[in-house]
Amino acid sequence: MKPVPSCLRWNLWTWCFALLMAGGIFASYRRVVHGLGPTTHLSDVFPWGVGIGLNVFCGIALAVGGFTVAATVNVLRLDNFKSVVRASLLTGFLGYLVAVLGLIADLGRPYRAGLLITWNPRSILTGATWVLIVYGVVLVFEFAPEIFTRFGWGEPPPRVRALGTPALLFAVVLSTFQQSSLADLLQLAPSRVSPLWSTPQLGLFFFVSAVCGALAVVIFASWHVKTAFAKGLSPNVVSGIGKALAALLFLYLGLRVADFAHRGIPLLVWRNDPENLLLGLEVSLMFVPMWLLISERNRTSPRTIYLCAVLVLAGLITNRLNTCITSVEVANGSRYAPTWNEFTIAYSIIALGVALFSLTARRLAVFSES
Repeated sequence: MKPVPSCLRWNLWTWCFALLMAGGIFASYRRVVHGLGPTTHLSDVFPWGVGIGLNVFCGIALAVGGFTVAATVNVLRLDNFKSVVRASLLTGFLGYLVAVLGLIADLGRPYRAGLLITWNPRSILTGATWVLIVYGVVLVFEFAPEIFTRFGWGEPPPRVRALGTPALLFAVVLSTFQQSSLADLLQLAPSRVSPLWSTPQLGLFFFVSAVCGALAVVIFASWHVKTAFAKGLSPNVVSGIGKALAALLFLYLGLRVADFAHRGIPLLVWRNDPENLLLGLEVSLMFVPMWLLISERNRTSPRTIYLCAVLVLAGLITNRLNTCITSVEVANGSRYAPTWNEFTIAYSIIALGVALFSLTARRLAVFSES
């Protein structure tokens, strides 16, 4: 009997990734050829759509959260959580890579934009490219010992490790500024954004929820990496992350409720309005995992804490899509329905980020203290 070709031995996720990438390449080709007009439902009312919401807003959130978690562990010398640093940095780098790719896709014809070839200090895309390079340098510093060992170069020079922490702190500052800029951008025209998501405290809400999202990604990735490669985090570390996640979710929800109360906005989520229902969904996706993770018994249950991580990620995505799409719909009294082209490109970029994380976890010790 002839052996089965390796391409036919792909599992379900590999086939899904291949189909998404094929669809993303085709959709990207159509967008480059025809531009944004014929391939999207963007307009003057909706200057950004599902691609910006899923890729840019969520990607930058993971970048902020990932680098903040890594910096916190390093600066405060939380030795019990050193195994989280590499996964957090990788999450931050890939999150920002997804954001940059989403930004490029949203240009329609990206060949008209100058990146590194034509320096334009006013171009947000040029700045984003250089920030991505800085993030890559931080990642190289963290994985330097293993990279040197693999290539037979011995131990990395002491200055490599010495430069790692300052570069990491610089990356945190850059990513935080960029997320604050997104929040400020939504405040430039408050009349075009619903007050349910338009608030002077939006930057703070973005930051706290970003850290929650990064912790959820670490738990989510640890579960799958341990299942596939037996390289995940120890149960004690996962339980500790769950405890920190519960505290941050409590802080986030408390800040949101306090902001609504301060601005006199009633939470009429029981009304049959789409915006109220979506706000209720967003809050519920954050409240349920917080309530579950308060219990130490739930924090020691791998399945429960994994479910909580999934809910937090869903809540983060819902919040960012509500902020950049639902809030505009409510304020302008119109509706935005993305085309298949927009959906395909957005999800293919996300699939690429997930695949790169999986590939890195297969080749390198992502959940390692070294």
